[in-house]
Amino acid sequence: MSELKDVQLGFPASCGPRSTLRVDTNCGPVSVTVVGDKSNTKLFPLVTLHDFAFDHLAQFQTFENSGEEAAKFFAQFITYHIDMPGCEERAGDITGAYPSMEDLAGIIAHVRTSLNISKPMVLLAVGAGANIAMRYMLKHTKTVLGAILVELTNDSETWVKWTQDKLTDIVMKPSEILSIRGKTTSDIVNNMVDKHFGRSASPSHTLDDTRRYLTSRLLTSHSVSNMDQYYQSYYQRLPIPEESFTGTTCSPVLIISGKQSWRNDSSIDARASIQTSGKDVTLLEPSPCFLFPLEEAPKKAAISMMLFIQGLGLGLSAGLPNATSLTETYDEDDAVCDPRDLAMV
Repeated sequence: MSELKDVQLGFPASCGPRSTLRVDTNCGPVSVTVVGDKSNTKLFPLVTLHDFAFDHLAQFQTFENSGEEAAKFFAQFITYHIDMPGCEERAGDITGAYPSMEDLAGIIAHVRTSLNISKPMVLLAVGAGANIAMRYMLKHTKTVLGAILVELTNDSETWVKWTQDKLTDIVMKPSEILSIRGKTTSDIVNNMVDKHFGRSASPSHTLDDTRRYLTSRLLTSHSVSNMDQYYQSYYQRLPIPEESFTGTTCSPVLIISGKQSWRNDSSIDARASIQTSGKDVTLLEPSPCFLFPLEEAPKKAAISMMLFIQGLGLGLSAGLPNATSLTETYDEDDAVCDPRDLAMV
């Protein structure tokens, strides 16, 4: 492990000192951005994992800048943003086979050991990252205080969806294969981004801005080949077996999934699977929300997350909101448990 540099990535200065480290793991070296005062022993670790087509900056910057609710949430932690192998800015192309989702879950354990993270962690993960976090948590329950999983899927891609992608020629392939078929880097990026945005029936201006921003970042500052391979690992994932949850003492979980998201059905199914462990799982479904709950409904997400960590015993004296403040942010179309349940996990 070596320290690369101090970085300024556009997050609020109130989050504290920020540095980027290179950590050796079972999947090779990965970039970990640490935010906060590590000398403050009262703070618990928050580990974040991003979705495919994102790095940690593209995934979490907008949310962390969204308002005081999100700022108060992150202020309760030392945050460890893990970028998946080769997904950080200006990474070189990875040669050889890309790690499976199960292998990627092992990265968390290596980061925890290498950075001497002794306290139990709170996991904050999105999409493919949420799937990785779930796999880790099932094997290392005692190291996880709780998990906030956004757009969680624990199943595999369906045969119907796989066939549709084949027929429409938009299934992601390794970059070298796409190149042989005459695909350009721009084609690869557009295909990858379309996996998110192409399924939204009612995009908003916010989503249009996010799409342009994400496409620009991928084309200008990332290894498209690596990003492509991370997507492939997610797309070809094996399901998390139902029996994995049986008899497991699972940590408390908050699932956030947009009511109109293409992953919403999978998130509902994932909640049912986790509940077989005997632990109730809170599901927040903001509406209207098509793709990215942290960007489309940041206040609802942030307040739900703060109430959730209160239930874990964190931030109890930090002026965090109560259940009433969350209720006041709801629209009539939102699907959510009684918000008081968030503080009683």
